[in-house]
Amino acid sequence: MTKAAMYEEVGGPEVLYVGDVEPSDLGEGEALVRVEAAGINPFDSKVISGFIPMKAPFPRRVGSDFAGTVHQVSEGATYWDGTPVGVGDAVLGRASGSVATHAIASASGITRRPEGLPVEVAGGLNVAGLTAVSCLADVPVGEGDTLLVGGATGAVGMIVAQLAQARGAKVIGTGSAANAEFLKSIGVTPVEYGEGLVERVQELGPVTAVVDCHGREALDAGLALGVPPERMTATAAYDAAEELGVKPVTHDHRTAKNLSVLANQVAAGELVVPVVGQFSLDDVEDAFRLLNSSHAPGKIVVLP
Repeated sequence: MTKAAMYEEVGGPEVLYVGDVEPSDLGEGEALVRVEAAGINPFDSKVISGFIPMKAPFPRRVGSDFAGTVHQVSEGATYWDGTPVGVGDAVLGRASGSVATHAIASASGITRRPEGLPVEVAGGLNVAGLTAVSCLADVPVGEGDTLLVGGATGAVGMIVAQLAQARGAKVIGTGSAANAEFLKSIGVTPVEYGEGLVERVQELGPVTAVVDCHGREALDAGLALGVPPERMTATAAYDAAEELGVKPVTHDHRTAKNLSVLANQVAAGELVVPVVGQFSLDDVEDAFRLLNSSHAPGKIVVLP
């Protein structure tokens, strides 16, 4: 029997509970994984609250990020590189309803977890990491670019910032004054968000690209600073992006192959993705309360 975080009505973290779920049969190309860590994301919270409507029937399970160990495989279960998925493999990736003791994943959505990558870090890497990769595929940067990252202390923003610097770009990142030292520690020039942002960024030099990982503030600042809309993208403010002629981030680069590259970069110390909260499955409500209230830079994970 699988124990899983579930909810039977939309609302705040108080609607979450841990329930028993009968195991499902594996389809072709799938793996049953014993989940050891499951990252939670703002998207999950928006779905639970009903802010993002879903048609799935209740009760619904929670989450998609995970890291764990393969418990069972079906016929045709192969990794992105064509090699077979094996029982006992340490993996990370995407699985619907991942905040649970077990989850079923499509083999095409998982990759091997490299040695040196802690399971709690691996468990929160999929959504944030692949969204960051997608942002820089949509708005490529390199030598000579200065990228403004809105919400640079969030998981997506901090990965965008580090990947952009690795490609030769200078990065200015918005955040609170309390997180300025963290941004400096990953090579980002911090700038406090809020009124006067345009003027503060202007003092730091010209901006050539914008990735807004929080709302629309960085998009508005980018336009005011003369950045063309085609050199900007957004991960959350879809309505604002449409209004301003900015394309929302696309999904084409959210692949297990790209996740494998990210996982190896984190394992090698080339990318920093802190974990700021770890919770048991029974404390999933508290995990989401922290997610909804925290401005600490990093990921929150559930350890089922």
